[in-house]
Amino acid sequence: MGTIMKKALFISCFDWYKTRIEPMYQLLIKENYQIKVLIADFDHIKKERIVEKYKECTYINVPKYKKNISVQRIKSHLVFGRKVKEELLSFNPNLIYCQIPPNNVGNICYKYKKANPDIKLILDIIDLWPESMPIGGIKKTLPANIWKSWRDKAISVADHVFTECSFYQNELENVINKSKTSTLYLYKEQNKKEKELIRLLIENSKKDDIIRFAYLGSMNNIIDIDGICKVLQHFIDGGMKCQLHAIGDGESRNKFEEAVSELECDSFFYGCVFDEIEKIRILVPCDYALNMMKDSVSVGLTIKSIDYLSYGLPIINNIKGDTWEIVEKERIGWNTGTKETEVNRKDVISYFSENFEKRAFVREVKNVLVSLEVI
Repeated sequence: MGTIMKKALFISCFDWYKTRIEPMYQLLIKENYQIKVLIADFDHIKKERIVEKYKECTYINVPKYKKNISVQRIKSHLVFGRKVKEELLSFNPNLIYCQIPPNNVGNICYKYKKANPDIKLILDIIDLWPESMPIGGIKKTLPANIWKSWRDKAISVADHVFTECSFYQNELENVINKSKTSTLYLYKEQNKKEKELIRLLIENSKKDDIIRFAYLGSMNNIIDIDGICKVLQHFIDGGMKCQLHAIGDGESRNKFEEAVSELECDSFFYGCVFDEIEKIRILVPCDYALNMMKDSVSVGLTIKSIDYLSYGLPIINNIKGDTWEIVEKERIGWNTGTKETEVNRKDVISYFSENFEKRAFVREVKNVLVSLEVI
């Protein structure tokens, strides 16, 4: 009898290939797996078609959308799910790695696992829908409950569940099996040139009377613009000259700019910047990073917070869960409503390198794959 072909299917609607999938992909390639990686061909951040495509990935054509909360976005995710189902049934994998959301792909994996109980199903919870969405009473409606149940059913049959932060495990405590769940923080790679530039900019940062604040990321309906303005006003009231240096864009950008313009604070909005060296030159000379979202948002650790740490920026934070606990315990910034803390930027860099570089990520992934006996 011939050797049974080992096949793995990766599912990622939001193209987290380089930042989350590739380490697992490389581990399985070494074990001679036949692998298929399914990614939607629409960039959720830029709101445009993905142009630079990885040759090892299969891109699924989905409808475009302009707004994060819209009927068109729901249609886009439903089309992605339908095409994922077709690929799944034709490929017949032994191992499935599926990122959730969108929750409908969880429902598809749930049904496949029930029909094929011997296959291994790994879920990666990268956000909570509908919990993390600022949609108020809609969260308690029948459609929202159905939406949530798709994810929860998938969790109930998964062989292992990664969560992007520990906060998600607390939110899902009624449906997860803790013995089959682990936190898999995002990681960020930096090359020698980037690390050296960060070091030089920190060492040569201006010693003047201006307090510079950094903001990085989407300017959408979940950032806490009022909270950010209160922080800025706090320093202004203390007699400080303030600047805000903001990288990003989104439907709330104009509102953000207008709110800051009403303060005695010089502001610089750079729009979307994707070149890492340019981001470093803009943000590293700042004194603090603003990591603030509305209270209604369920999130534990943001991508921007890891970027901030990689730049050695002390964080001013209002996000509960992992970030709040890390800031409080490691003294790498301070949480709103608590006492301001003196932070050594070298300590911030050190904490980043120990916890959010690629080696820590790979170690956790490998441990899980070994425990599931798939490598």
